[in-house]
Amino acid sequence: MNSSTKNIIDIISFGYFSYPVINFLFENTKDISLKFYFLLLKSKWKRDFDSAIFYANKTISTTTTTILKELARFELISLYYKIGKSDLAKKEVIILRNNFENLPAYARCLILPGLNLFNKSYNITNDFKIYSDNYEKNNVDKAILKYSHAREHIKNEEYNKAYELFIEGYFLAEDFPHPTMMCNGLNGAAWWMRNEDKKKALIPANLLEYYIGYYFDDLNYTYNWFDTIFEVYKINKSLNLFDISSVVMNYKNNVSFEIKSDFEEVYNNKSFFRNRSFKKIISHNFRDNLSIIEKIKNHKIPILFFSAYTALIEKPFFTKSHILKLIFEGNKDKIIKFFSANYEKMYFFNVMMSDFNLKKVERRLLNSEDVEDAEYNISPFYLARKKLITELFKKTKNFKEFVFNYFKLSDEEMRIFDVFLRNCVRYDIKWPITPYPKGKVRDFALKYGLGYKRVALGYYSFEDDERALIDEIIERFLK
Repeated sequence: MNSSTKNIIDIISFGYFSYPVINFLFENTKDISLKFYFLLLKSKWKRDFDSAIFYANKTISTTTTTILKELARFELISLYYKIGKSDLAKKEVIILRNNFENLPAYARCLILPGLNLFNKSYNITNDFKIYSDNYEKNNVDKAILKYSHAREHIKNEEYNKAYELFIEGYFLAEDFPHPTMMCNGLNGAAWWMRNEDKKKALIPANLLEYYIGYYFDDLNYTYNWFDTIFEVYKINKSLNLFDISSVVMNYKNNVSFEIKSDFEEVYNNKSFFRNRSFKKIISHNFRDNLSIIEKIKNHKIPILFFSAYTALIEKPFFTKSHILKLIFEGNKDKIIKFFSANYEKMYFFNVMMSDFNLKKVERRLLNSEDVEDAEYNISPFYLARKKLITELFKKTKNFKEFVFNYFKLSDEEMRIFDVFLRNCVRYDIKWPITPYPKGKVRDFALKYGLGYKRVALGYYSFEDDERALIDEIIERFLK
């Protein structure tokens, strides 16, 4: 393998979240077996199991590296179980067990928790203890164990104890950090607490919605979590039902499975859900936010406006040219007058001025004394997306030029470019291998002060054919 096997294992331990780094490595390796392995992972994450099985077998048959061969075999075992071919999976388990002692400890650490989980789920064999005490569990493994113990309490209808274990697992996964495992813990806590204590269930549901917005743009990956949030909000009669239904329905065409009708019913009855109570809350929040804008420095207002605009899926209707001129002038009295004109504008203003207090919500997770104040009136999904963009433009250059170039994009170009901008920040963690931008992508990062690493991560979060559109958009920002 051209790249350090230890580095690659550290990268793939983040699961789906390692997508942009895997794309970067795929583009920069000549090792055909390693390319097959990367294609296996990408196919699995896209839930194209037939392709994933094909690439797993190609990896096994072409590589001369034991580690890569057994990593592919481990994935093959999981894939066979997913499609119901347990006999084929068991045959591969036997081969993997026989080769296990030839693997270094860091490879065993990645494989062993999954093998033990397979054995527990599918009762592969009674004699399964292979080096089970010979590795150090990382926080993701510990989180998985917490979730497993939580499910044991669920069987006994001990929902409060299960809730605590899900939350303990969430904090372990957050420390890693592993976004999927974080969301799995919050999802379990919200789902199993919803009928026991509906207000308490709101706390992990709000946080789950925030992390979906912060870490993900793919409904294929997040739909089940949205379903949990929907049920918790429905029980609590939360006005945020419309916001999450709007998110799901706007991404509906990107999935192959059927979206349950409840989302569509809420989405199509906007006037019912955005009723007198909604308007009252919007007006109240708007008045509160008037004091916030007075404390904000004028040069920060355009960034807040732009970040709120990119966060929303259904873009605001108001005239772009007029509002841009107003925003960059920084006259707060005129800005306030403009946004006070109607409820839709007030709602946008509230998104623009609001933040999600992550630390406060996390404190509530295991200490819910103030649970009555747990509901967010602004969608945490949008607040998370907004935070990504404000973070990206903290040290921006040529921002006004950037914004005016952005508003020249078509609706479809905006949609793609919004994802690109969010991905620049959401994937920015300490990776063992750091992607780097080239050519005009590098020039783009330099011109607007966005950071080479971040722009590279955003760029490689797209497949090579999708990057052609990103290239075209970036070129227009360089003129």
